[in-house]
Order: sequence, then C-alpha cells, then structure tokens
Amino acid sequence: MTKGFIKPIFEANDSTDFRSLTHTLSNTPGYNLNNGPNMLKATNDAEALKSFLIGYQSSKLTYQTYLKELERLVLWCTHVQEVTISDLSYDDILDYKAFLENPTPKALWCGNKRAKCQKDGSFNPDWRPFADGLSAVSIKKTMSVLDSFFNYLVQTQYLKGNPLSVNKRRKKRVTSNGMERWLEKPEINMVLESLQDEKQNPAYDPFQLIRAKYIILTLFYTGLRLGELTNHTMGDFTLLEGEWYLKIVGKGEKPRKIVVVDEYLDTLMEFRRALEFPSALPAFEEATPLIPAQDKITPIQRRRIDQILKWSFELGAKKYEQLAAIQPEESYKLLHRASKLRKASAHWLRHSYGTYLVKSGCPIEKVKALMGHSDISTTMIYVHIATNDLHDSAQGLTLREEI
Repeated sequence: MTKGFIKPIFEANDSTDFRSLTHTLSNTPGYNLNNGPNMLKATNDAEALKSFLIGYQSSKLTYQTYLKELERLVLWCTHVQEVTISDLSYDDILDYKAFLENPTPKALWCGNKRAKCQKDGSFNPDWRPFADGLSAVSIKKTMSVLDSFFNYLVQTQYLKGNPLSVNKRRKKRVTSNGMERWLEKPEINMVLESLQDEKQNPAYDPFQLIRAKYIILTLFYTGLRLGELTNHTMGDFTLLEGEWYLKIVGKGEKPRKIVVVDEYLDTLMEFRRALEFPSALPAFEEATPLIPAQDKITPIQRRRIDQILKWSFELGAKKYEQLAAIQPEESYKLLHRASKLRKASAHWLRHSYGTYLVKSGCPIEKVKALMGHSDISTTMIYVHIATNDLHDSAQGLTLREEI
C-alpha cells in the first residue's frame, strides 16, 4: 500500500540521478532475469534501465517521454505492486494498465503540474506523477514505450522475455484457437491428491502442504487475480443474511462480492483449524492476511505464491508421469496433462473458475459480476470454452461407406 509522498526517482527532468534509482529498485533478481551474461554488463535492474535511457539522451523529446514513462512504472512497481522490473509478468502489465486508467489514491498520485524540485534543490512535496488517469490513447502510447524498453532488455540478453509480447500472443490465441489456458477438474484434483500424498514425506512441513492446498482452492473457488489474493484479509469475508461472501476491491478500485460456496467454506475452516485460530471462521474485520505466513500476521507476496503453485503443479505432473508408466494405453493423455500442469499459473485457476461457473449454469451476467469484468465480451470467452457438446456433435463425420 502507498505510504507518504510519492517521490520521483529522477530528481530533475533533464538529467538522471541513478543513485536514487538504485535505492528505489530492489536488488532482488526477478524470475524473468536471464541467468547468463548480458551485453549490458548490468548486475541489477537499475543499471539496465540506465543503459536504455542513455541511448536516447541525444534526442531530448524522446528522452523526456521515455524518462517519464519509466519513472511512472518504477514508482508503481515499488509503491503498489512491490515487484522489480525483472519480476514483472503479463498479469502485472494488466494490473498496471488498469492503474493508469485510475491511479489511486488520487491525493498521492495525481495533481496539477508541479516541478519535481524546489528552487533550493529539495524535493517538492506538491509534485505528482499524474495529472489524472490516462486515456485509452495515452495508455496505448505508454505500452508502446514499455514494449521498446522490454524488447531492448531481451535483445541485450538481460531479460528472458518481454511480458508485453505475452499479451500479443494471448490476444492471437484467443482470436484463433479459443482460450485453452485453464485447468480441468481432474488436473486440479491430481495436484491436490499429490499434496495429500506428501504428508508422509518428512522433507515437507505439514503447514507447507495445507497452505498450498488452501491457495489452490481459494483461487479455484473465488477466481481471484493474483494481486487480489495478496491484498486482502480474512476480515473481507462477511456474513450477510446468513450467507458468506468475500468482498474484493479489484482492478480500477472496483468493489465486488464473491459468493463463498459451501465446499470452499470447508476448506477455509480446515486451514484455520490447522493454524489454530481462535475461531474456525473469520471474525468481523479480522486483520489476518488472506494468505498468511505461518506466524498468521505476515502476508506472503506474489512471488512466493507463484513458487508455491509451481511446486504444487510439478508434484501433480510427476504423479501423471508415474501413472503413464503403468497405464501405457492412456500414457499419451496422462503425459499431455503433465506437460500442461508444468505450464500452469495462478491465472489458469481464475480461468477454471469462470469456465466451471458457466458449466454449472450460472447466468453470464452474474459470471461477469463475480469475475469483476468490465466488458461482457471478456466473459463470453467462457461460454465458448464451456460448451461440451461440440465434440459429440462432430463425431458423425466419417469416410466409412454406409451399409
């Protein structure tokens, strides 16, 4: 959460203070960092960003534009998302685009144009990164600048991939092939079964296993985005007229209520009992993080949740491979599921939530509300992938002659 003033990472508009930038960006390497040598000889994200900007100093207008956009990105990374440049993912880019539309809290992020420094050279507390939320046209320009920036880091072998390129590929995939990045019930259950099997393994703390199960089922039964998962507390569960809901503030600070189904309520109670909470169900306005560390006070961060999910999905993949070895007639299907699990992420479970809501008969408008979509066309994707009679309908196609 944003605290205090939003201070610029560059002290003036015509020059860069890279000492300030080094302190602003975390030195912890992100998952997207290329482990080998890079052409920049950069040892951290600050040095990589510096290298990119230096190349534009001869063109003042371009330099100022790129400086402004990268400063905004770094400020958002440090004050809102708590990630560094090399840790940004496709989902982070989506969250950042939503933030550009509506930078909140307004008082800290938006204001009338002011110089970054006062006449004596000290920081101007009236300076703000934005005048207001950006228009669709401005956001498109911002994404173009960031695309150039990330492409540069990939071409110089500092990063493994461009998170904006993932966006382009996904758009193409949805248009041509339908959205396939979701997990089916057998695949999710296989992961949960694998976690259960590891209870006898002394290498794993029992808390480790039950928290992994809780994270997976929370994502499946609520459809939360990863950022939403880390930014809420147990106090966001609320009892209204005898029914449980989860209150969420999602993209663009939009509130929504998610129905807590009975199966998930059982999961929640199981997790709380394992951690020896005073009550099996959350107390009113309870401050415990929705996904806590073992101390029940500290929230775990996005990167750690990603690691837990990858580990859990790997257990499920290995289980499928073991089954394939003893069921050769089904091996191609089982190995396909194993390879799929190794590609899966938190967002796949959100897609599973939307898909199975539609399959269960939930009206599309209610699916839209539960998922926090702003556009019904986004929700309609789940209608297409939840249609289960398409395969059967085409089975009459044959080359065999009728007898």
